Amino acid sequence: MILNVDFGALDDALRSMGAKPVAPLPPEPVQPIDPIDIELEKGVILPTLKDVETHNGLLSYKGRQILLYIQDHGGKAQDALNDGQKGNKFHFADCQALQTMRARGRYERYVVTNRLDGEFFISGVDWKTKRDVEGHARLWVCRYCLKALNYKSATHGNTLELAKHFDIGEFFSTYSSFFTHLPQRRAGNSKEEGYTPDWPQIAGRFKSDKNFKCESCGVDLGAHKKLLHVHHRNGVKGDNRSANLAALCAACHRKQAQHEHMFVRHADMRTINHLRAEQGQFRGADWDKVLEYCDPALHGLLDACKREGATRPEVGLDVQDGRNAVVANLEVAWPRAKVGVAVTDEDRHAAETAGWRVWEMIAALQDIRTFVTATKSRKS
Repeated sequence: MILNVDFGALDDALRSMGAKPVAPLPPEPVQPIDPIDIELEKGVILPTLKDVETHNGLLSYKGRQILLYIQDHGGKAQDALNDGQKGNKFHFADCQALQTMRARGRYERYVVTNRLDGEFFISGVDWKTKRDVEGHARLWVCRYCLKALNYKSATHGNTLELAKHFDIGEFFSTYSSFFTHLPQRRAGNSKEEGYTPDWPQIAGRFKSDKNFKCESCGVDLGAHKKLLHVHHRNGVKGDNRSANLAALCAACHRKQAQHEHMFVRHADMRTINHLRAEQGQFRGADWDKVLEYCDPALHGLLDACKREGATRPEVGLDVQDGRNAVVANLEVAWPRAKVGVAVTDEDRHAAETAGWRVWEMIAALQDIRTFVTATKSRKS
């Protein structure tokens, strides 16, 4: 049954009280789950790993960030089920350990997955009873992988502590901008459990009251309203008191406590940083501000750069060609040396054509001293 209701009188009454009309944002289209993602959730056993690629040092399968692990644990399966630390480690990078395994011809024994809950399906035998066993184990991350990306400053010698408290969802979120396909949960999804039925209207009104500006970094998202979220300060999604709400851009929102599993697309990070730069928020930024504003996927590289004595880079620099047309965007850049880091191949190639020396994140990390020296040399 269709109800034809005229809310004109109610709208007029609200306007007479000084209320601002808020146009509801169009709902985001429901994206069907790709069969590949369903397979990866369970774990895909590959006869060979020729389809597994590396992107900026991270393992990738059909455009998706993945983890790699050995399902067959042989005689230590039961021990691994009882204590994940005793099992084989899982990998997220083409690290030293993985390269050694490949050289020994054991690379094809791996399974790929993008499951975020830390549960890995393994099988094998109980060495005591000689019986077949299988189940889900909470395996530990490879510490060589942590060092390869300098994840959370892993090269400072804190890999054991990092491995002990490693959160897969937080890790995937950190590097989400490097991948074209994201896990199903994304930043700003108001359809999760706990929100009140009128949450879309409350959130829209609150953002309008804040003039569509992020209360943390100050970026004005009036032209990109979907990139502004409303955050519950105390974590209770049903507590919609104004004092409990904060309007935050997607980049600032995912930094909040208990929000480490939010995912932000590269295009969205680029838009936010472009607006921040356009609105003058990068002027005079020190190292702390650079780390605050840049894509968190580059924190490992910038930590290494800072320790090697690099000067502070610019964030989100637009590269122009000879006709002053913007042809590329660099995540971080040293303009005087015309050196930068790009996430996409398109940006890297376009910037190189415009006369820049552009590195991949992983290449810079693997040869950090050469990279830092390059950032200090002024290009004529």
